Amino acid sequence: MPNLPQFDPPANQNDFKPGEEDKEKALRSRWNDNINRFTQQTLQNDPWSSTNQPELTQYYNPLDTDIPEGTKGAAIKWTAFPNRILVTYPSAGQVNQWKYADEGPPDPNYRPQGPRGWQDEYCEWSVTRNADNQITKVMFTCENREYWYTLWDIDPEVVLRLYQQLVSPQVKLEDLYLTQDNQPVIDPETGRPAYNDLNKWNSTTTDGAVHLISNPNSLSAEIFLAGQATILRKDGAGNPITDQGQLINCSKYGTPNRNSDPTIGATVNGLVRGSGALGSGVRISLENPVGLYIQEPAFDRYQLPFSAPDGAQPSDYWKIVRGRKRQNGEEVDYILHAVFEVPAEQGFTVSDITIDGINIQYGSQITQTFQVALAGLPISQIAPPEELPCAGTPSRPLPRPFYLREADVLQIALRSSLNMRIEPGTTVDNVALLASDVDADATIEFTNGCGVTVTKLSSQVTNGDRLFILSITADPDAPLGNRSVLLTNPDGSHGPAAFGLLEVVPPGTLAKVEKRLQVSRKAADISLESVVSDKVLKILASEIPGRR
Repeated sequence: MPNLPQFDPPANQNDFKPGEEDKEKALRSRWNDNINRFTQQTLQNDPWSSTNQPELTQYYNPLDTDIPEGTKGAAIKWTAFPNRILVTYPSAGQVNQWKYADEGPPDPNYRPQGPRGWQDEYCEWSVTRNADNQITKVMFTCENREYWYTLWDIDPEVVLRLYQQLVSPQVKLEDLYLTQDNQPVIDPETGRPAYNDLNKWNSTTTDGAVHLISNPNSLSAEIFLAGQATILRKDGAGNPITDQGQLINCSKYGTPNRNSDPTIGATVNGLVRGSGALGSGVRISLENPVGLYIQEPAFDRYQLPFSAPDGAQPSDYWKIVRGRKRQNGEEVDYILHAVFEVPAEQGFTVSDITIDGINIQYGSQITQTFQVALAGLPISQIAPPEELPCAGTPSRPLPRPFYLREADVLQIALRSSLNMRIEPGTTVDNVALLASDVDADATIEFTNGCGVTVTKLSSQVTNGDRLFILSITADPDAPLGNRSVLLTNPDGSHGPAAFGLLEVVPPGTLAKVEKRLQVSRKAADISLESVVSDKVLKILASEIPGRR
């Protein structure tokens, strides 16, 4: 069959009402651009900071690849319970392990940090209890934050409507704003307050879990991991590396102690090698719609109390709120958001239900009974892939661009991996470029398409990386489309241009905000503190969410 015409939203979810078709079309177009960009960035791999990490040949982009009729997806599944809790606290006892998975580990230095950071298997949850401390509801989500940032750009009111449906009618639009000094941060691209995915309705383990917020739980990271796992590896003696733990350490595509990363990597690698059920090696991509999906729990492990209504089944209390179950022979359930809840009028609670004979004391017990999944889409190889030695660290890494956005909303790029946009015939000042292994006087260029120029205003090293402040101009006749960023150090060293950090969009797409059109100031008048919020500087000083 022909190549895929467009990437669809996760679970092909439509969050718009009748009469909002134009907004749905805009969302689908933007989302397609996002997934295409994540895929193209994945195909570049990481030649900047690793050896033996060339451009990928066994991962493909469905938008420009013919996919044979009848091609079936390959399910990749792992347990939703955070395995790092078990590895870090092996002697804590089962009850404490459940407690840590629900409420957070006792060690303040545990990684990953941040709200719900420890729930790092691409599934997060929130637990509601009554006055007697019994669980009445557990809310589960595997929705990626990139989608919600995109939806906010299209229409914040739709995001508010969903929050009110999922969490509470009391949610107000201003509760979802990104703020600095108690004032909304205005996104220059939309002219509206920016979205804060770490808002009070989505950053606890008790008040709701709308979408994923743990730093590792990003969709762009999932795509990148799947791509890197397509490289076949060999040890020093030339023997193939197939062991799950050895493979992830060798390829450096994730965290060994998670359930997700090693499983995704080993399964994808096995399919490419030809050791899976398909019997012969394949190229692979993620099946449309690209996303992470909760699977139905193993309800045969559950038992209801004697007070439950006659004929009631444990599955009766599992409600799919967003997404759907599998159908027509599909390999996975496409569940984005689910709730396990007993209606109050039934006279018992979730805590009265047992799993493996033990009452449900924590929501994490439920996560041990279901899996999270993604689906690969394997097609025939063009040529057998080469086996490479393990990835290593070069003696001198090459300069690498990471994120590009207007400085006062750099946090949006850090949290969402979304690109910056500019219209032809405009200049945008105070743009932040975060990069690594680059000198202050490096050359900064935009490639593929031209028509975009850059003026460097200042730079500063933060946590080992460099943050440039730039002024960017798009010519009036600049062609539309993605631009890549190429960094070249004074000694001539450079890696490839990082794909799609900037996009030239049609006139009228973006808000006409005065800040985007202001005249550039002299570099001497620019300081990082004047254009980058304290919140962003703190993020840069600690850890980069979603950084590859």
